[in-house]
Amino acid sequence: WVQVSGVVKQSRGLVWLDATGATISITKPPAESATEMAPIRVPAAPPPEVVFSAPTADEVDVALTTNVRIQFSRDLGPATLRNRVRVRYTGTAAMDLPATGFTTQYIPANRVLEIRFAQPLEPLRTVEIVLGEGILGRDEQPLKPWTLTFETGAR
Repeated sequence: WVQVSGVVKQSRGLVWLDATGATISITKPPAESATEMAPIRVPAAPPPEVVFSAPTADEVDVALTTNVRIQFSRDLGPATLRNRVRVRYTGTAAMDLPATGFTTQYIPANRVLEIRFAQPLEPLRTVEIVLGEGILGRDEQPLKPWTLTFETGAR
């Protein structure tokens, strides 16, 4: 270790130490301090949430051949969607669509879940899509359970 004393100068964007006439001596390195650094805590990002859906909530006269698209605020773990998406008709003749009645595809590029129906939806029915508990973001934060309800139009 070298200890230098002098005058710090600056000109034209450059900084230098003018040690002319100053003292230069060899010295011992500074002693290590025994203080521990506190761990840096990074706040967790907000959990994922639904930001958009097509059709929108409570929309009426939705085409019977529609596909449902649900966009999220943050990327999801695609494996956590399996068996956690439920589609059903509500009302007087309520019934769940069988798992073979629709397919889901998660598109990470735009954080969209797309639901495609094997057959056209029934006319003049209320459709309910439920994203259940257990769907997680890539950082393991849970998506709050969410429901979309819309009504189909006539043939």
